[in-house]
Amino acid sequence: MTSTGRASAHRDIEGIREVLFVGDVQGCAAELRDLLHAAGFDRRRHQLALCGDLINRGPDSAGVLELARRFDALAVLGNHEISLLEGRPSATLDQVRAQLGSSLDEWLRWLSGLPTFVAADGYILVHAGIAPGKRPEQCTREELTELRTVEGQPWFDFWRGPETVIFGHWAARGRVDLPLCKGLDTGCVYGGQLTGLWWPRREWVSVPAHRRWFTRSSQPGAE
Repeated sequence: MTSTGRASAHRDIEGIREVLFVGDVQGCAAELRDLLHAAGFDRRRHQLALCGDLINRGPDSAGVLELARRFDALAVLGNHEISLLEGRPSATLDQVRAQLGSSLDEWLRWLSGLPTFVAADGYILVHAGIAPGKRPEQCTREELTELRTVEGQPWFDFWRGPETVIFGHWAARGRVDLPLCKGLDTGCVYGGQLTGLWWPRREWVSVPAHRRWFTRSSQPGAE
């Protein structure tokens, strides 16, 4: 059984043998294609699942969205999708809007239908994290899409399961490989890597960024 952070976004993925989770793509469409090739991804047998922040700062947000829709990928909302949906001013978001062009409204409708989390088959997929003492359905949208630390500690220090949480959002932290928490944001848009995780075999796969597409701000929480 699959549950999501928005009932209208419910999707039954029972029967899919393996899922390839992918960390923050942020407009790096070429690297996403590289990763799918390196992983041996076969859309006839595998499910693609994206940890949010599909868009912004990379060179081809439109290409990422088109691939996600073409592959019928699972995806959750990230903070960059929320910024676009809320019309926040930003030079890089203006580039995303220009890339989407006349299809912008169509993509805004598609993004607005994404859930804030997906829970199925022993995992919870979320962009950022789960607040201590809460289940994902009890968290606010801000917690699910922006949380990193609680009282100076990583949120995942407090997670006790039973599900494994698969998340992104924290490029500065890099890959997190704990029994019950798997962090997949390895800073592709900043010149790092794009990282995936096969489920349920928990096998990692990554590819290098083609280049540094965006320079990370030194300001806290700027990723």
